[in-house]
Amino acid sequence: MSSPWEQFPRAEGCCPPHQGGICLRTGQICRKALLALTLLGTLAGCGAPSGSSSSGESEGDLILLTIGTADSGGTMYQAGSALAQAITQEDHSIKVNISASTGSGMNVRSLESGEVDLALVSGDMAYAAVNGQDEFQPPVELRAIGAVYSSVSNWVVPASSGYTYVHDLTGARIGAGPQGSTTELSARAAAASLSLEEQGITFVNCSLGDGAEMLGKGELDAVHAFTGMPVPSLVALAKEMPCRLLLYTPEELETILEKNPVYFPTQIPAGTYPGQEDTVDTFGVKCLLCVSSSMPEDLAYQLTQAIWNVSGRMGDYSPAMDDMAQPDFLCQDLPIPLHPGAERFYQEAGAL
Repeated sequence: MSSPWEQFPRAEGCCPPHQGGICLRTGQICRKALLALTLLGTLAGCGAPSGSSSSGESEGDLILLTIGTADSGGTMYQAGSALAQAITQEDHSIKVNISASTGSGMNVRSLESGEVDLALVSGDMAYAAVNGQDEFQPPVELRAIGAVYSSVSNWVVPASSGYTYVHDLTGARIGAGPQGSTTELSARAAAASLSLEEQGITFVNCSLGDGAEMLGKGELDAVHAFTGMPVPSLVALAKEMPCRLLLYTPEELETILEKNPVYFPTQIPAGTYPGQEDTVDTFGVKCLLCVSSSMPEDLAYQLTQAIWNVSGRMGDYSPAMDDMAQPDFLCQDLPIPLHPGAERFYQEAGAL
């Protein structure tokens, strides 16, 4: 199976997520800064948390973990927040904090460096990382705990625009997600399959929240999102102004899927967004909860058990996570291997 990406040129930037260790969107200290402050406190003779684990930190008997998500305007942030809350409530020996990021690419690197212990990663990028493709050379020792939701290609324009199909976007300025995100890379993969990049389109790197705002102000012609449905920032936009989802022709979808084998055909059901009357055919990929292969097997087992116990009600947190209630979605047909601890749990539960 080949990666869906090639090396693409950088697009215009518009939203750095951190500055000086502080997240500009949430105001929170990043994990590196927090660890540095903890170390300084220890050197100064302050009481430091006792005990430790080889993955995450511990405070007495409490295991402290951090999950990498994305920007606050997308489903990945919402899903990460929901998982952190659900795991913490289900297993009282674990506390999960969330960390905003630019998305899957940054999350892979943060897992690799140990800045986070868990991370949401789109399946296409996880596959590239594990197999040492594109920017991930050498390969990253990434493993899956399970699938969380399906990331789906959404192209949104104002209803007043003259665009109906994705191939109509000749010369358009398109909000394509943060640089290196799966939103950008899937947009470029689709555009390459449709030869759009030869027709003067401009990809603008910005968060989904900023992209929706810029579209509403007329600063962009379209926004592409590749995340779970519905995308919160696009729902909010559609409530403020009439919007329309762009279409792929059947032949275009077939071409995209042939060139990008990790994608699968799917749909955006009617009513997903305000004013959406028709179901839209598109493509998607599973978004995974990932950990480092170095995570202790017992901890991975414990996490998987907690997620299994809450999987049937994750749709209450976010409609995009409804599929977690299906065991085959959660642990089968994943683009990267399961962590041995997760695999052992699913086998004991009869899901594998």
